[in-house]
Amino acid sequence: MKQTHTHSALRILPLAVLLMLIAFACSKKPERLGDNLLPDQNLIQLLQTDTTTIVAYSQLEDTIRTDEPARALFGSLKDPVFGTTKAGFYTQTRLSTNGHNFGEDPQLDSLVLQLAYDGYYGDTNTMQTMRVYELLDDIFIDSAYFSASERNVSELDYANFNFTPAPRAPFVSGDDTLSPAIRIRLSDLSTALGEKILNASETDLESADDFKAYFKGLYVMAESVGSDGAILYFNLTTNLSRLTIYYSNETDDSLRYDFFITSGEARYNYFDHNNYADADPAFQNQVLNNDTLAGRNSLYTQAMAGVKTKIHFPNLKNLSADGKHIIINEAKLLFRSTKDTLLTPPSQMALVKDKGDGTYAVLPDQLEGEAFFGGKFKSSVNGYEFRLTRYVQDLLLNPDATDDYGLYFFVLGASAKADRWVFNGTQPESDTLQRFKLQLVYSIVNE
Repeated sequence: MKQTHTHSALRILPLAVLLMLIAFACSKKPERLGDNLLPDQNLIQLLQTDTTTIVAYSQLEDTIRTDEPARALFGSLKDPVFGTTKAGFYTQTRLSTNGHNFGEDPQLDSLVLQLAYDGYYGDTNTMQTMRVYELLDDIFIDSAYFSASERNVSELDYANFNFTPAPRAPFVSGDDTLSPAIRIRLSDLSTALGEKILNASETDLESADDFKAYFKGLYVMAESVGSDGAILYFNLTTNLSRLTIYYSNETDDSLRYDFFITSGEARYNYFDHNNYADADPAFQNQVLNNDTLAGRNSLYTQAMAGVKTKIHFPNLKNLSADGKHIIINEAKLLFRSTKDTLLTPPSQMALVKDKGDGTYAVLPDQLEGEAFFGGKFKSSVNGYEFRLTRYVQDLLLNPDATDDYGLYFFVLGASAKADRWVFNGTQPESDTLQRFKLQLVYSIVNE
């Protein structure tokens, strides 16, 4: 381990004072901790190192919970590293008024699904194909749904709609210019769904729950693109997103009725990564073939229940070997990458403690607040930084603990975004690349 001595030990400091210094050090933010708290710099050795051994490798993420997401994801993206991904969503719709009556002998004009854009990730110049099916299974607002959960849907696709996304273009409706949205006619290929809605009985239209039991909702899914592509974000709960039926009856022409999607409707995102069959071979070797040594060169993270990176510090406890008393002044985990001109990096990443049972725990440093902990993308270094001072100190104070299973690094908010990132490993093949490392500033207190 490379060490740089900046002070030498001259006297003995009692263990009680050591513990007091640790307590002070772990409460300081956000610069190097403990620098202005030590009573006499001659009492300690102050050292720094960035060569602590890190074992890191990327692995498949388990399916993640995606019910009632902030955004509904749709589209297909063919990534040169991660391969082809598709996204879609299941959703209920709601009566805009209870007890609606379509009148005598209602006749369908058209059925239109309108979706409000809420952003995108990727290349919107690529044509997408949207398929829309009737949902045949009940889904419930108080149930948990996961990204790989499939429901029974109709065999008939009511859309087969090809379009070039325009998530930044204003949507014009009559004399109004509204936020970006897309309209898909669900009655051109078949009128069956529109006629089913018009044929709903008085009981079926009596309440929102009655209607959801009659018409369980929609499944909206993308076809795979051949190259490039994008994942589109839709805001389903805005009034601009709706299912509208246009019809006439014996007494009136040019009638319409809207079905909305509110926060009270069950909905969830569904993701398909094609088993990474067309991903980059180096990615496949590490993530699919579990070659953990490949993490020395490159590492990966991907939202949408894609990929996360496992991190261990197997030799960190050696710092306090031979009875040394260590104060961690600062511990920073540094992630770096080469510039990616194709896809933007995530705005923020998550770093959590692995509990060893498939769940995560918040790191003690995160309790100090985001400004201290870190995790936001820094364009100046093309990467991310996290402070782990408390975490590292805890490891050294409890060297015999058996509940340290390492850390996980992944995209924050991965259930409602499509971000991905490729970053440098712990020993990248090229000497010009900045490696993934743990940077420590620490004090040795001699007794």
